[in-house]
Amino acid sequence: MNRSVVVSIAVLGVSVFASFANCASGQTPPTSVSRLFFASGEAFWQRLEQTTSIYWTDVPLREGLLRLAETHGVAIVLDRRCDPGEPVTLTVRQQSLRDVLSAIAHQRSCELGFLVPVVYIGPAEAANWLEIIAAQRRKELQALGRVGTAALRPSPVSWPRLSTPRNLVLQWAKEAGWQLANAEEIPHDLWPEANLPALTIADRITLVLFQFDLTYQVSETGVMTVAPLAPQNGEIKRFWVGNKTSVLAQRWEQQFPGCIVVPSGPEIVVQGPPETLRELARLASDLASSQQSRSSPNSTAAATTDPFAQRRFTVKDGRGTLEGVITQLSRQLGMEVQFDTEAARREGIRLDQLIEFRVTNATVDELWRAILEPRGLTFVRMGRTIRIFPSSHTSAR
Repeated sequence: MNRSVVVSIAVLGVSVFASFANCASGQTPPTSVSRLFFASGEAFWQRLEQTTSIYWTDVPLREGLLRLAETHGVAIVLDRRCDPGEPVTLTVRQQSLRDVLSAIAHQRSCELGFLVPVVYIGPAEAANWLEIIAAQRRKELQALGRVGTAALRPSPVSWPRLSTPRNLVLQWAKEAGWQLANAEEIPHDLWPEANLPALTIADRITLVLFQFDLTYQVSETGVMTVAPLAPQNGEIKRFWVGNKTSVLAQRWEQQFPGCIVVPSGPEIVVQGPPETLRELARLASDLASSQQSRSSPNSTAAATTDPFAQRRFTVKDGRGTLEGVITQLSRQLGMEVQFDTEAARREGIRLDQLIEFRVTNATVDELWRAILEPRGLTFVRMGRTIRIFPSSHTSAR
């Protein structure tokens, strides 16, 4: 028999209470795992959606993250630019592991990034770019043929305490059959012990150099050169598309050759010009509408692809500015918002208007409707991605 548990999320002046149905996939995993049992593939994303709680009082950041990694069997890397000993005081009750990690990161002005099967926590302005940079390097190595092949085979990786990033990169370059031309460009640092799941040499090197704002290039003759990470152009958006991300990502890459498109579990990460990202947002929302029309929200398929399928929300006294509530709620729920604010303003919808709302035992879509529909807005949601636009534009879509 399922039991309900209560979850509290602070959103401006709002107390949001969410109930989750306990299920076998949400059971607490073993308290300790070795690196060989770190989740990978589909299991990695499933574990990120399992519910968990933390009750931290002055817990050192790295110590707390290590505890979560061991408990849930999910590898977590903390960027060297984040203070590992900074105490964290935070209570999060029965939210997904992904949301818990996001809450921890936000308290330290950081963000989550992913280099599957690793969760990365680093500076907010950098985290979103990790997957894109790694994808660029992999694509370049694939084009090199035999010279790049050895760097694209994943295998578990570990290093002892007090290892230096320079020596690690030298070692991995040698394993790939490359000659590192300018190792001195990698700053000296001493790193703690690490045990990570299977990563390619290409991704290992990216993960290390990225933390120094560095990257690398490999020539056709196998000479590797470390270089400063160039300023990145365009914007990055994450689109939740559910299943078949690899097939859809390949299609988008062919359709929009000016973009970098990376499948990331149930999401697709795209870097490109704003106008292209807007077009992709439209395609993603059309896909969401199509999928929603083919399946009931209570169907088994919806439950396995929608991270909010088992959640219910109660808001007793929600209030704040329209834009503030949207921003804070989406952040608390770990959602990507695509809000056509210019269209809203053209329709006379003030983003700074004060709003109040209440819901009881509502789905996430019912919660969003309570916030948006009375203000002349509507939305299309797919997983963690929500596109918001004026209700008057619905017929024109």
